[in-house]
Amino acid sequence: MINQRFFNQCSMKMMSYCFSIFLFLLSPITYAAYQSHNSIYKIAKTYVSEKVSTQHGNQTTVTVGKLDSRLKLKKCSKRLQAFLPKGSRKVGKTTVGVKCKGSKPWSLHVPVTISVFGDVLVAKRQLKKGSVLTHSDFKVKKYNLSELPHGYIEHITSGAGMKLKRRVMAGAVITPSMLKKPRIVSRGQKVTIVAKIGNMHVRMEGKALAHGAAGERIRVMNIKSRKKLEGVITSKGEVKVDI
Repeated sequence: MINQRFFNQCSMKMMSYCFSIFLFLLSPITYAAYQSHNSIYKIAKTYVSEKVSTQHGNQTTVTVGKLDSRLKLKKCSKRLQAFLPKGSRKVGKTTVGVKCKGSKPWSLHVPVTISVFGDVLVAKRQLKKGSVLTHSDFKVKKYNLSELPHGYIEHITSGAGMKLKRRVMAGAVITPSMLKKPRIVSRGQKVTIVAKIGNMHVRMEGKALAHGAAGERIRVMNIKSRKKLEGVITSKGEVKVDI
């Protein structure tokens, strides 16, 4: 505690200077009334780390950005709470909310960067436009998924059998926009129409009225009855319709 002797030693001309020192010595008491930025960083990082780890496992890192050093918030009389603001991204640069529900409530957004690392498919070599991909065209490489804004493919089975829309350079990450399903039915082609009637499946000869890939819906015509139907192309090249 600062006693009277401190002030007695100060001349009138030095009073202003001494008073400044007095305020400086009291500053720890003043600062104690404010919430420390480190406590805000800690609650934000803990919350995001737990949230992300449940979705992506342990292959994640969370980096908390700094608040403005001039920001002073009243020390919360209750435990701080963290939350995800509406519209926050789940990876990359985003924000996490921290709020106080004490006697003098406040709320703010803390900048964070969430890095999630995972295996993605990349091209082993340069691949030509129109190529139908096989397992030998890919290799698996670990990437920071937040740095792949155009998407990625995780499993080889998801890429094999797909057709390239454009040329892909060696080492490039394979994205969904690069791929399309190969055409297995062409317009005018004879196809087998499979109709499900109750628990029975009836096959009949038909003609495709449009091009299509597996999983796509096209119109077909029953050659015998000339009736036009709509169905889904199967991986075998048949067209499944419901009657």
